[in-house]
Amino acid sequence: MAWLYGGERRLGVVGWSVLLSVLIAALLNTLAASWFTALEERVGDWIWHSSARQSEERRVIIVDIDERSLAEVGAWPWSRATQAKLIQALAGAGVREQIFDVVFADPQPDDAILAQAIQKHRPVLSQIFALDKNAPTSGKPAAPLDWTSCPSPFEQAQGYIANAGSVLASPSPANPLVVGHITPRVASDGVLRHVPAIVCWENRAYPALALATLMQATGEKNLSIERGGWWEAPWMLTGSQQMVGKIPLDERGDLRIPWRLHPHSFISLSAADVLNGRMHQSLPADILSGAWVLVGSSAFGLKDSIATPFSGVEAGVLAHAELMAALVDNNTPYTPRIAPYLEVLAALCGAAVLVLLLKWRRLRFPAPLLPLAALGWSGLLVLLHALLLVSTGVWIAWVNAVLFTVLLGASMGILAHITSRWDRDRLYSHLSSYLPAPVAAALALQSPSGAIKARIEQVSVLFADIRNFSAYCETRPPEETAAVLHSFFSVATRIVEEQGGIIESFQGDAVFAVWNSGNAPNHSLHALQAAINLQVAMDDVLPDPAPAGLEPLSLGIGVETGPAMAGSFGPANRRTHMVMGRTVTIASRLVEMTADLAHPILVGEGLAGHIGGAGLESMGTFLLDGMRTPHHIYAYPLVRAPHIY
Repeated sequence: MAWLYGGERRLGVVGWSVLLSVLIAALLNTLAASWFTALEERVGDWIWHSSARQSEERRVIIVDIDERSLAEVGAWPWSRATQAKLIQALAGAGVREQIFDVVFADPQPDDAILAQAIQKHRPVLSQIFALDKNAPTSGKPAAPLDWTSCPSPFEQAQGYIANAGSVLASPSPANPLVVGHITPRVASDGVLRHVPAIVCWENRAYPALALATLMQATGEKNLSIERGGWWEAPWMLTGSQQMVGKIPLDERGDLRIPWRLHPHSFISLSAADVLNGRMHQSLPADILSGAWVLVGSSAFGLKDSIATPFSGVEAGVLAHAELMAALVDNNTPYTPRIAPYLEVLAALCGAAVLVLLLKWRRLRFPAPLLPLAALGWSGLLVLLHALLLVSTGVWIAWVNAVLFTVLLGASMGILAHITSRWDRDRLYSHLSSYLPAPVAAALALQSPSGAIKARIEQVSVLFADIRNFSAYCETRPPEETAAVLHSFFSVATRIVEEQGGIIESFQGDAVFAVWNSGNAPNHSLHALQAAINLQVAMDDVLPDPAPAGLEPLSLGIGVETGPAMAGSFGPANRRTHMVMGRTVTIASRLVEMTADLAHPILVGEGLAGHIGGAGLESMGTFLLDGMRTPHHIYAYPLVRAPHIY
């Protein structure tokens, strides 16, 4: 786990998290780029749907060829004379612009009547191109822009359905007809979000219906294309006479449809009512005067339906109405060229927030909560995206920034948690080499405290001390005495732990071990067995024979059972753990008497009582040093290392 830590040659938690997040984000973008794009667009749909205005829109009014119109006027297609009558009725109502989301493709006998009405009232007509596959051609494309060629980024069409030449007959060179295409750009999920601003056919450029209407309304004769600035869209359409404001296009040359207006905000009149001179009673009689009137169809049989952020089935005319309202307001949504850098900046800011939460110790922010912090930052980015889109029409992509931030938060949280656990385990390992393992485990999970934390338990205690070791240390090299002591401590630890005990401490050349019911139910027997095994094992540990001039080293062991207080004591900045009480004092005094009584293992009356005195030899009653009450002492006559239980 050392690779997670910082240093001159190591990345640390933050470095590894950033690297992993970048790699995973790149992999996911490679495998699921279209899915992420669809997610971003669907969130945009939800923003449009949630924020759409429902106030009445009177500048663009829809005349709907609906089911009632088909029932009253007749099945579609209507005669050209009926269409001409509709144009004349709209002109008589004082509309400013007539826009037909209808293509008069097939020649009919009465085309001359319609052509005459078109020449007189100058409506904006429609034509449609096929972009994604070869398609048959019908009619005659009309009204291209006055461009010598069709430049990048606009697409070449693979076919078209245009108005019949007989409908467009005898155009006036001084006042040519205006025709716009109604070619959709349907997304993979079926929702209409973009419309190509310009479509090319045979190297001529044909504008979209909304653009053609704007040009006719403003008197603009031509448009020009230029590269946008950093804070502008990738491409900008402008009018040659500056009568049309800058119109932003994306890298493909598409207009993003602004679904700012709820479908209910558009006034929709039945075409049958317009033809018959009827108006809805709740509407003013002059409702059409000065308005842009868009003629389209919502009738199911005419198959002009689209999916929008509001519904899976809406009239196709609604998309053109939304675009026209945005062009009138000069507020078409767009993605600025600097947007990718802003997305990177958002990701970096999210990373900075997460690093601050992780590294700034004063915050005490838990590492496992970093993924939640990343989700919070991601939600903030989406909210900022929504505010920009609704208030200014600026579309800033956010999926990659959110993806990186979430991955980074998850990576940092997981790796920081892993390193924290590893630190804690390492700390526990160190603590347990100096303290009893249960005490070390408890301390690793607790905050420092200056309070007394102790309890009284029934325990068995073992003291083992090397006799004559001080003189041995005085005359022998330190390396030799350290080796003897190390061997003694190692063997004692192994034997005590084999019997379920805990080494409480090493005190100079002595070992202090404790058993209780938690780690050894028959702790008295286990403590005595450990004393026997330890005494036998010393034959291979203590030097034999003793160096010249020195008393031989030997082991004295005292064992006792009884109540003792175990816990932590001292101020918060300097604590100690100890087991103390009468039982501990007796065991330590028994060690001192092993030489006087010439027995290596002495047992207190408490332990003798627990095991019933079996195998023990009474040595009499003694007043132990520093104690006020005499104590009965027993010896274990050691011949070999038997198992006493």
